[in-house]
Amino acid sequence: MRPVPVIAALGLAMVTVAARADVYRVVDSQGQVQYTDRWVPGAELIKTEHSHTSSPTPSSSDAQKPYAAANARIAAQQSEQQASQAVAQDVAAKRAEQCKAAKERYDKDIEARRIYKPGKDGEKEFLTDEQIDQERLQARQEMQQVCGSAAK
Repeated sequence: MRPVPVIAALGLAMVTVAARADVYRVVDSQGQVQYTDRWVPGAELIKTEHSHTSSPTPSSSDAQKPYAAANARIAAQQSEQQASQAVAQDVAAKRAEQCKAAKERYDKDIEARRIYKPGKDGEKEFLTDEQIDQERLQARQEMQQVCGSAAK
């Protein structure tokens, strides 16, 4: 028996089997296209090994539909989570800004010896000591409400 023809026949059979394997196209997070013989989430079937037979078998695209729906659902959840995180960051930034403004108002009221409000004519109307104490109290309460009880 000649071993060379047997080895050649086995090699040819392996190449034929490899040529009939499924091929998937995947675009990674950097936008690079990769091809693989294994399905991964988000992969697109390019070539299939299934031969065309008369028996009714589901196509691989039908088999991929649940995965595609799951991928779409996961992408929607991730998008919603990112939007939720962005809103939380925006709210936190706005609260920090409001807290800073409330602290500045309170500090200004505490440091001032005399406080005035603009009158009807646009002239300064100075507050009495009782009104100043009330103004300072309101400024502190506003600061605590906006910044939380840990403020100053």
